[in-house]
Amino acid sequence: MTMMVSGGRQGGRRVSAIALAAALLATLAGCGEKERPAPVSKAPPPPPPSTAPAEPAIQPQVGLNPTQRLARVVELLNAGDEKTARVELAALRAESPGMRQAEVLHRSIEGNPYDLVPRGSFSYIVEPGDTYITLARDYLGDSYKFYALARISGIAADKLKPGDIIQIPGRLREPGRSGTAPRRTAPVRTPRREAAPATAGTPAPAAAPMTNPAEALRLRRQGLERMTAGQINVAVERLTRAQRLDPNNGAIAADLARARRIQGAVRTRR
Repeated sequence: MTMMVSGGRQGGRRVSAIALAAALLATLAGCGEKERPAPVSKAPPPPPPSTAPAEPAIQPQVGLNPTQRLARVVELLNAGDEKTARVELAALRAESPGMRQAEVLHRSIEGNPYDLVPRGSFSYIVEPGDTYITLARDYLGDSYKFYALARISGIAADKLKPGDIIQIPGRLREPGRSGTAPRRTAPVRTPRREAAPATAGTPAPAAAPMTNPAEALRLRRQGLERMTAGQINVAVERLTRAQRLDPNNGAIAADLARARRIQGAVRTRR
């Protein structure tokens, strides 16, 4: 009886030891899971540095006096390089504060171009040899307003060509020169001569043509307006009458020749 009891105690002790060992292993396993570090996400690698070289900053040309730098600004604007022209103009204004030409160009680029020109406008057909500089000189009285005229017209200076129709501020008139009063053609006065009596077989002398420069200028204006409106036949008729009234006016003769060329081109297309 005692042996059985003793055997039972030993068996119980063994079971208790096994249970204790199992509990200890479970505890150690739980501690191991709690102490396991969380996985660390890897950050994406940084992008490789750009290999494209940085665009060098534009620098004003060295060794130029104010007159030369002013001419360079005009040349750059005429060539359509406004970016470089701005740099050269900034250097010019720093070197020569208050220079009138530089200030006009600065306002032409940075400001409202309409602030530099008269109100209203008229259409103008570009002729061979015309540039914004010559047109600004003749019609605005200041050649340095050429870039304002280019901005108003909407055609770049390096793209202007004969036959283009642009808007010129102001009223149509004979062009002036460098701010002077507009040129006006003086009336042609023919000296009065006593007519010789006609004899048999001698034809009577032809009457001298009537001249009227003021009326010729009015007809020229009408002719240019009709040309701009596409009424080329009416334009030729008006300009022909204007030339008869002022035959020595070279501007009217040039306008009439241009109108006849356009008229011939239109007939050829038809």
